[in-house]
Amino acid sequence: MRSHPASVQAAIEAFLAAARQPVLQEPGELPFPLQTGQFEIAQKGNSVLVSTWDETRQLHRRAIAVAEDRPGRLTLTIERFGGKIGMLVLYDESKPSSSPLRKQSERHHFREHLRSLLRKQFPIWAIADLSADLDMEHSLSANYPRALLRKGQAGVAVIGAAPGPAEPAVALTYGLIWLDYLRRREPELRIETLALFLPQPALTATALRLKWLTGAQFRLFTYTTEGQSHELDLADCGNLHTELRPAQPHQQSSLHPEAETTVKGARFRGLEVPACPPDELPAVINEMARLRNASTPDRLNPLYTRRPEGWLESQIRRHLETLDATLRTAPLYSQVLAIAGVDCGIADILAVDHDGRLAVLEIKADEDIHLPLQALDYWVRIAHHAAQGDFRARNYFPQIQLRPDPPKLLLVAPALSFHPTTETILRFFSSNIAVERIGLALEWRQIVRVLFRYRGAASPT
Repeated sequence: MRSHPASVQAAIEAFLAAARQPVLQEPGELPFPLQTGQFEIAQKGNSVLVSTWDETRQLHRRAIAVAEDRPGRLTLTIERFGGKIGMLVLYDESKPSSSPLRKQSERHHFREHLRSLLRKQFPIWAIADLSADLDMEHSLSANYPRALLRKGQAGVAVIGAAPGPAEPAVALTYGLIWLDYLRRREPELRIETLALFLPQPALTATALRLKWLTGAQFRLFTYTTEGQSHELDLADCGNLHTELRPAQPHQQSSLHPEAETTVKGARFRGLEVPACPPDELPAVINEMARLRNASTPDRLNPLYTRRPEGWLESQIRRHLETLDATLRTAPLYSQVLAIAGVDCGIADILAVDHDGRLAVLEIKADEDIHLPLQALDYWVRIAHHAAQGDFRARNYFPQIQLRPDPPKLLLVAPALSFHPTTETILRFFSSNIAVERIGLALEWRQIVRVLFRYRGAASPT
């Protein structure tokens, strides 16, 4: 419905007078800050011409009505060329309520950038689906736009990641979930390829992961903000950059059965003991034992809530035979690798079984959709150092003859804390990775009890 242009202009001027940081946004485009001298509002015929510009862009739209007017936000109905109707949003960026609008604008802008890249890289394919919206039902993030390309009865799944605060390297998780979902949603299509469009910083980590994934053809592209893109040769990228730290097995402290000494001091049930004079250390550990305890009534105390993965790791080390009777209980090592940019808050243990085969235990106390691929990052590097003989050179597992086989990978978490997509991701793992999921009872702080044990991507029965 068309409004009188005077009322439209009055609404715009009232919004601008009240806003501290006015911004204009058109869906699918980056917002324009409305700075003095860089915009104009003027009646022209039976509409209001809204114009704004910056050093590289300009926008001119005819506003014909006010669609919504509320504090900090004004939505205008605009008329495009040919009489088509669209929307234009003005919002006050100084208001916290405006943050979702800006994030949505950035996501939709990158979605359109991805559309442009797809037309160049896949010119004879039709874009059958392209979205940057949240899909909680299928565990698809709004931060990573996804697409389906179609040509006859063939399809290509696509995932993209914009440069910015969202971690682009985890786009692969959502790409595998998207590929699996499309194969179930579009049974008539042969969807054999997953194409990833990632910024430069995410390429190495993603390429390393792709070398150990099967079940699809993977194509990796990088791009520039100017619209250029090119495909990478997966056989020629993804070099390992990792450092094996000197062997430092866990040492139990004489102050408490569940305290240990570290190079930084002392740790109790996975939590660092605060620095204090040596004569005060027993009292500090006793206080931690009182509060960092399964039966403590103060469940909100930081000594109880902090670093649950560390607490779970300490429990597993003390009850390793319950978890897996094939593993030696000593020596055990934690955080043996220094990996730039790959520390994702997962606790880990490096162990060896009675036959001399290494085992990597990745531990999570809370649900994490990225657990499988984060564990793969660690496993790849452990397997590399094992093949090079680095563990023997660094005096790991002295007097134990280590086998050359790739290590086992054990994913350990409370039974209800495995994300529902874990099985989906594991189906893409190479058969060379002997992976096992071990689900623990909820009361793991009190007792370690195994509820289930599944190999590979096996589903519960």
